[in-house]
Amino acid sequence: MHYRIYNLLRKHDLLKKYSLEDVIEHLQRVSMFKIGEEWKISEIPKKSGEIIRALEISIMQNNGS
Repeated sequence: MHYRIYNLLRKHDLLKKYSLEDVIEHLQRVSMFKIGEEWKISEIPKKSGEIIRALEISIMQNNGS
């Protein structure tokens, strides 16, 4: 997983802006939980959302949005 994130940072030329440890720390703040039969994603903190968008990571949501 570390190498995948590192490669994304390198691909998007973000190694000067974010360290691998920073990205992992921020991505750990995003979690999924199950309500009944449906999986939901927790609220995504602002900085984590910025990193997700910068790295073009797809976060799937099945809540109709």
